[in-house]
Amino acid sequence: MQQKDIERFLLIGIKSGIYVALLTPLVLGPFGINLVEWPKAVFFRTVIEIVFAFYICLLLFNQKYLPKKSFLLSAIFLFYAILFAESIFGINFYRSFFGGMQRGEGLIIHLHLIAFFIIMTGVFSKREEWLNLLKMSVLVSAVSSFAAILQQLKIYSFYNMFDSASRLSGTMSNPDLFACYIVLSIFVAIFLLASEKNKNLKILWLSLIFLNCYTLFFSGTRASWGGLGLGIIFLFIFNFSYLDYKKRIIALFAILAFCAFMLLVFINPPLVEKLPGGHLIERIVDINLGGRIEIWTPAVSAIKEKPLFGWGFESFAFISDKYISTDPSAGNQYNSRGTYFDRPHNKVLEVLVYSGILGFLAYLLIFAVIFYLIFKYVKLWDGYNNRPNNRPKSVYGLILASFFIVYFSQNIFAFDNIGTYIFFFLVAGFINNNYSKPIEITQEKEPSGSSKYNPKFSFKIIFGFFIFLFTLWIVYEVNLKPTVAAMYFPASIKYEETDGQRAFNGYKRGIGMNTFYDSDLILAFTERTLYLLESNMVKDIEQQAISKLLEIRPVLYKSIENKDEQINHMYSFIARIDEQQYILTKDTGSLARMEEILNEAILFNPTVTDFYKLMGEAKIFQGNYSEGQLYIEKSCVPGICNKAEMYQRIGIAYLKAEDYKKSLENFQKVLDIDYDSRKQKSESAINFINPGQFTDNVAIMYYSVFNDLQSCKKVYEKGMEVYPEYLNIFKQHLDAITSDYNSKNKQ
Repeated sequence: MQQKDIERFLLIGIKSGIYVALLTPLVLGPFGINLVEWPKAVFFRTVIEIVFAFYICLLLFNQKYLPKKSFLLSAIFLFYAILFAESIFGINFYRSFFGGMQRGEGLIIHLHLIAFFIIMTGVFSKREEWLNLLKMSVLVSAVSSFAAILQQLKIYSFYNMFDSASRLSGTMSNPDLFACYIVLSIFVAIFLLASEKNKNLKILWLSLIFLNCYTLFFSGTRASWGGLGLGIIFLFIFNFSYLDYKKRIIALFAILAFCAFMLLVFINPPLVEKLPGGHLIERIVDINLGGRIEIWTPAVSAIKEKPLFGWGFESFAFISDKYISTDPSAGNQYNSRGTYFDRPHNKVLEVLVYSGILGFLAYLLIFAVIFYLIFKYVKLWDGYNNRPNNRPKSVYGLILASFFIVYFSQNIFAFDNIGTYIFFFLVAGFINNNYSKPIEITQEKEPSGSSKYNPKFSFKIIFGFFIFLFTLWIVYEVNLKPTVAAMYFPASIKYEETDGQRAFNGYKRGIGMNTFYDSDLILAFTERTLYLLESNMVKDIEQQAISKLLEIRPVLYKSIENKDEQINHMYSFIARIDEQQYILTKDTGSLARMEEILNEAILFNPTVTDFYKLMGEAKIFQGNYSEGQLYIEKSCVPGICNKAEMYQRIGIAYLKAEDYKKSLENFQKVLDIDYDSRKQKSESAINFINPGQFTDNVAIMYYSVFNDLQSCKKVYEKGMEVYPEYLNIFKQHLDAITSDYNSKNKQ
């Protein structure tokens, strides 16, 4: 085989691989618990790694495929160089580099995106090739929109995360990620429509624009709606003077109609709600930045602490755990058991947190270079498309500029995902190669005597072979092996209700493969195993389950010391491990460890309510009842947790301590509050559990623990009065208990 044949083979493989990489948004999962973005990331990484191996081999034979020097490439390299440096000196470089299995991001995905950009700008030299890449990306987005239509028609809901009739998410894991991706595809399609010369294809691109606009609307994502509107306004303002009289009238009429409709939305929301999609239009009226500001607040605190250099990539999960307040009395709605966010939902704040002011300036430089190239070399693309005389000279450049305006503006309230990253680097690569000084690429002459033995040629073949071996090792260790380990979790979770031991064994196999993402897998293992223990689903292997949890307890604590993700969850998990050990062994040392870790947790973030609930349980185990109840009362913040739930938590604490009398006293208070609430307000005060099930459990507890038929009967009678939907079930259970009681007394 001659060198030119090898080059041709490698080039075909590279270009085909890039097209395959564009299919990434269509890859579905999940392959693990909450790892919904992981499949897309693994697919993209694997494809790019293989393509990059081809590319390195191609460069061994011909370096003309190296990307040419450019301002844009330099700006991108500068930003990532700063980001890498800040991450190396950040709080946790391992997490910064590998990211997490939920998002599948980390610096590792950005290395692949840089490789994606370099390969495209190096091997795609013709305008037609770039247009084909853009066309492929829009067609892929159309398939994702078609999937969203299937959701809306209730044919298939994919991730089952949202009501298919409410907000559409297509092939993404939630509507926000879907909308951020789709709105970018709309502007790429507009560019293709403007550039297209074939009338039939113009109809196709126009149809896909309408399709994506339709699914964008039903995604219900206001950040992307705003981005779309801003992009259209930008195009309209700069093109209005070039429209003829008739088109100006139509455009102004459309604007007037839209303004009138929006006025109607704000004046009479109930009327609009009756229209198709009215429940989504209502979201426009509900302009509430409170939730976003609550997430932005810890980001601002972090920026103030490290303004110049930042905390390193993927550090916001730690920052969220450390600085976010979960106290609704302070105006915060995120009062949950260790609520955390791994993104500030604002790209500007995200870059500032990760890389400081220095990195943010480098980030802005990328956009500055893009706009500079668009408008400086706009004639190149206009000339290629034989621009009509009645169109503005920079119409194509304006569309591309709108793309980046939309990208930046929607990210003020959102964040990137693999779909938006691919679009960004694809369009940036298009601008890099088509909006710059044209470069003549001369074909190198075939070296003489290439058919003869060539030592250098043989060395390149051998070196290329080792490159592919190394690539396969990376694909297996970094991509496939963690994926296989993660797949044990969804494969095992379905057995939790029927075969707890089988579920536990599956989870144990998942953390036994020694992957680069063991911290994520161990966290998932801990969560599921604690659930099995606390739900009494693994009675036969309690000791085995607790022993395994005690084995990984130091690993969890090490992750806390390393300032990893989900610190608040790990504090709670460690405390619950100690609690389970005490319940099984009555070892007071485990209670001391439980109290010690909770004191540390409260010091880390004193607003996390779960810490106080667990501390209350620890105090009750120790016999400090009044102190324990005070801690549990503190865990119930007004506005989030009512008195019924507070007494329920206290009752559970006494139940775990095997003080059944005090437990029933508190459960009875729950029922009394609930009974009065149902009688007066016709709504249940038991909003934390199935009220019928709770009533049934308390009634059975009266009889099974204290043989108190009268109290059991009263609970059922009151339950039948306020919960008629459970009437038959309560009657059946009461009859069975009465029959059992009478049978025992006769004997």
